Amino acid sequence: MDRKYRFGAIVISSFAAIALLGGCGGDNAVVTPEDSYSVRDSSIAYPASDAQKREINVADKIVLKENGAEKEYSLEYRTVFRTGVTLGGETFGLLKDMNDQPLLEADGSQYICNGQFGGSGPDHTEFIDQNGSLFMVTQFECQIGAIYVAKLDQNGTTGELKAADLKFVSQKDYHGGYVHCAGSKTPWNTFLGSEEYEPNAATLDITTGSVNKYYDQIAPYFGGDLTLASPYYYGWITELAILNAAGDTNYTKHYSMGRFSHELAYVMPDAKTVYLSDDGTNCVFFMYVADNANDLSAGTLYAAKWNQTSNVGAGSADLEWIKLGHATDAEIKAIVDSKPLFSDIFDSATMNGDGTCPTGFTAINTTNGAECLKVKAGQEKAAAFLESRRYAAMLGATSEFRKMEGITYDPDKKRVYMAISQIAKGMEDNKKYGEANDKYDIGGNNDIKLEYNKCGAVYALDIDANMKDSDGANLTQYAVKNMYAVVAGTPKSYDENSSYANNSCDINGIASPDNITYLPGSYTLLIGEDTSYHQNDLLWAFDTENEKLKDRVVSTPYGSETTSAMWQPNINGFTYINFVTQHPYGESDKDKVKDPFDVESYVGYIQVGGKK
Repeated sequence: MDRKYRFGAIVISSFAAIALLGGCGGDNAVVTPEDSYSVRDSSIAYPASDAQKREINVADKIVLKENGAEKEYSLEYRTVFRTGVTLGGETFGLLKDMNDQPLLEADGSQYICNGQFGGSGPDHTEFIDQNGSLFMVTQFECQIGAIYVAKLDQNGTTGELKAADLKFVSQKDYHGGYVHCAGSKTPWNTFLGSEEYEPNAATLDITTGSVNKYYDQIAPYFGGDLTLASPYYYGWITELAILNAAGDTNYTKHYSMGRFSHELAYVMPDAKTVYLSDDGTNCVFFMYVADNANDLSAGTLYAAKWNQTSNVGAGSADLEWIKLGHATDAEIKAIVDSKPLFSDIFDSATMNGDGTCPTGFTAINTTNGAECLKVKAGQEKAAAFLESRRYAAMLGATSEFRKMEGITYDPDKKRVYMAISQIAKGMEDNKKYGEANDKYDIGGNNDIKLEYNKCGAVYALDIDANMKDSDGANLTQYAVKNMYAVVAGTPKSYDENSSYANNSCDINGIASPDNITYLPGSYTLLIGEDTSYHQNDLLWAFDTENEKLKDRVVSTPYGSETTSAMWQPNINGFTYINFVTQHPYGESDKDKVKDPFDVESYVGYIQVGGKK
């Protein structure tokens, strides 16, 4: 493995080791007033020194409930890969073209998706145990998407995992991948991926194939010819199955699950109900119910309507579910492969100044702004599945959510959790960041009317097995009926001379919650941050029984995001948390890079305790 010895030079601090560097834990920790809050002794302090801010700092233990009693487990972080490292003839994070040939930068160097060149780097990694062989699937969040599968060797005594082989997953049968974001593992042991920030097909220039500067960065995939592409090729949920001990794979896109800015697809225990988050501004919350368990190739798509019950704090609402339609992957793939134009599906008209539309057109306000649309005759299915957000808004669903991120299920309280990174824009009442502005509400429902909170919140959603859809038909035993905040961040200013001067959300609370995972039986929710309001992003442990934050578990280096904190409770007797430190120095503090290798993302895991 090229450059593998660089791992030995990377400082990965445990809670105890941080104390030696100037005080972030243990008996020698330096505790400031900012750190004096009710968390357990196992919590790391917020990084204060430059040295601490450059590291992955991990608590030396975590306290979890087990059979009703509290128990301590040691924590140890290990890196499996950094982007740019090679193994088995493959380079981790290297992007490839439509012929699966490596892409190069202008200077002839390899085009690595590491957060420095038009993308964010690896966003999600997941362990898949296939009949005793262990694999790590990692997807990359660049406009030209990439997926790599690494075979892992597990030390049977210590639990340590090391990469033994690396394979690139071709997506050329589906026109390549696009901005792969968060992922999850299905109950049937496959990997669900996502394609975020779906291109706006209404802005396509049919002569050049251009949509906008962001989308146009896929041109190298098609040898520079964007006319070979289509905006409708992207914005889907993907599924990857590991077929055998050799690591052979089967890859597909699930067109029947709708097209929008997919952050995450989370499958409920019935192996049929799937919750789908839509990341961006003026987005929609979706639910998909498959026809058959363990099979996402056909099903019914729904969109939520927020009926607000409180505007206190991060608010609450009752939900109702609007049916968009039923489809199979094959049906929608046939439409996608025909490369339709937006104008084949919708007629458009100019919106009046008061937010109304000409007769026959429906006013909506989504990610793409305020529009007047009418579905062309016979195009309802194409509208529902190729333009799911727009069509949902036309049918009355709420299209005002902002930065809808991670989803997880709590079987102990029988509720779903969802992270909202920022309560802003459409989630406000004719405001933008607290100031009067009707841009995000004009023409829409204005269902959500909350106060601006840039630090975001995590919501709980209760299950109601008796819910019905907009047609009066039974939904699913895992339908959610409401949405209410259980923890929110707090904006705060720090003195310019403070060690925490570069934080604008309270360091004793969450900032821009993103990836979340629940630890069944422990009443513990892990909350990862993707924020510029904390200088160093955090992974938190949240006590769901008492609904309070209890631990800072991890902090990551300058400018990096905490992603992919997925709970793996038993892999050959060992427990792990997948963990990706995405794009170090990529969102802030770029001037602090000392070595070119500093910017390479970390993909690894936290081992929880020893062998069971």
